[in-house]
Amino acid sequence: MTENSPTAPAKQADAAKQGDPAKQTDTANQSNAANAAPREAYEKRLREINDKVKEYTQRDLMFVRIRTGIFIAALLLGILCIGEAKHVSWLWMLLPAGIFGALLPFHQRCLKKLSTAQAIVRFHESRLNRLDRKFGSDVVDGAEFADELHPWTQDLDVFGRGSLFQMLNECRTLPGRRHLAGWMTQICTGEAIRVRQARAQGLKNELKLREALACVPDSANWQTAEVMLRQWVQEPSQPISIWILIWSSLIGVIAVPVIALAMLEMIQLRFVLLLIVLQTPAVIMTRRQIRQTASQMDNVDSALRQFGQVIEVFEKHHVDEPAVRDLQNRFHSESETASRAIHRLSNLTQWQNNAMRNQFFAPIAWACGLFVLVTHLLECWRKQHGRDVADWLETVACLEATVSVAGYSFDHPQDCLPEISDEVPELIAENLGHPLLKSDACVRNSVALTAATPLMLVSGSNMSGKSTFLRSIGSSVVLTLCGSVVRATRFRTYPFQLATAMRVSDSLQEGRSLFFSVVRRLKTVVDLTESPRIVLFLLDEILHGTNSHDRRRGAEAVIRSLVAHRALGIVTTHDLALTQIAETMSSQAVNKHFEDTIVDGTMTFDYKLRDGVVERSNAIALMRMLGLDV
Repeated sequence: MTENSPTAPAKQADAAKQGDPAKQTDTANQSNAANAAPREAYEKRLREINDKVKEYTQRDLMFVRIRTGIFIAALLLGILCIGEAKHVSWLWMLLPAGIFGALLPFHQRCLKKLSTAQAIVRFHESRLNRLDRKFGSDVVDGAEFADELHPWTQDLDVFGRGSLFQMLNECRTLPGRRHLAGWMTQICTGEAIRVRQARAQGLKNELKLREALACVPDSANWQTAEVMLRQWVQEPSQPISIWILIWSSLIGVIAVPVIALAMLEMIQLRFVLLLIVLQTPAVIMTRRQIRQTASQMDNVDSALRQFGQVIEVFEKHHVDEPAVRDLQNRFHSESETASRAIHRLSNLTQWQNNAMRNQFFAPIAWACGLFVLVTHLLECWRKQHGRDVADWLETVACLEATVSVAGYSFDHPQDCLPEISDEVPELIAENLGHPLLKSDACVRNSVALTAATPLMLVSGSNMSGKSTFLRSIGSSVVLTLCGSVVRATRFRTYPFQLATAMRVSDSLQEGRSLFFSVVRRLKTVVDLTESPRIVLFLLDEILHGTNSHDRRRGAEAVIRSLVAHRALGIVTTHDLALTQIAETMSSQAVNKHFEDTIVDGTMTFDYKLRDGVVERSNAIALMRMLGLDV
């Protein structure tokens, strides 16, 4: 297994435990101090909510028993009423029925409280698991946003199981997750990063807000709802004639008592059929608007309901940070709040879906004019709020992404907030660690790349920590783009165009050899230097897959081209011949290395970055340890 394996951080964690016991104790103490505050907050709140869950569960069981008893009593009473009962009457059935119905809203309120408490429990359990770097299927991992051709996401574990996205994500809606993914995959200005930092820091301690968001149920039909919200509101208005509305409304008003009397068998059913016939011309004349609106509103009411609930959470929660309040103010208008408007839209779409789909309700809806009137109300809604919808979607997505970053910042109080260097291209990190490793297993190193010394060549034996070191830097840059804290005591960076070449493989289906894939990836990195933004490159085992002579010549050409375009970066290798490149570049390059130690046939690693070139390899020793006769 090579360092390019996805399990490289895990290998570092396991091997780190074999180091000096005193150092491991110090690291563990630092880890406990770093995680004490968030862990205690989550565990304390979890105990409180678990007590509530027990209370609501017992109350729910009490309601079930009482309602079951009432039902059995009503059943027995009904048996007594069968035949010619002299002392009982069917009217007595009204008593248990009334009590049963009266208890229903109280039971439903209890079930709602129980569901909310259980959602909060799941939220805190999820946060504790993330502190322990345990990733399950309970949190969306963003795999749908993965792109193997992206300049850095595949190499830095940005998406997928146990990824940066899964570690941060607290978004409830698809637009929110897409917005967070956009932060992690797109470069931005230093000013944009500072705004994201201010918002995330302003929400960092808002645990109640994060709990409230966690209580919003998931929705599976966001794809349809988002298309509807973005496209339907932009389409030209299709008003319905006032005379059609008046006719349909008059027939609908008459239909309500007529249907009620028909259900009570006080009038004949043909009067209802007559009203359906009278309503038909209005439906026929508006069939185009009804058909088009129905097709766009099909099965989106649950997503709209979720969207309204998320907006309502942000509307009700007061935040002092001005940058966050600016976003919250977008939800308020002169007529009504955004959450109320979206809830109204959700109710209208639900009425329309019921009218179109429910075969029992459809005749009633037809007679009452709901096909025409609901379509008209939807058109009025679009006219009133259509221009605001795109802004509401963007605002909710931004706030959800910000809450995700704020949650990570709350969980890591010892991590630093990056400094942004707008003018000077540099990357300076002190005591930098990989964010996906547990704190007590994370070995930290420092790095400095400047315009004067833009290149670092890192040599080292297999499994010594070179790849994890590169990913620590790249992951920290990605977190910086999100406005998050990073695992370091100090981190200062220019808003680079990030480019990596680490996890490269061949493809039998596409007819690509390993070396061809490596060269193609390097070409992508070099091409990015033609863009206005300065590149930060992270190249792992450059040009592996070819002979030493070609590797030496090709690597030097690529590195010199990158540096000539003002790029900064790090190149790792276990080919000691490549370390001589630094000697030909004067003060522009520096050699660093990782090394291993073999004691009594056991190979250990301390994962500490040292000056100079590694002096020996461990490949032969590793093969012998695994039983190969070499």
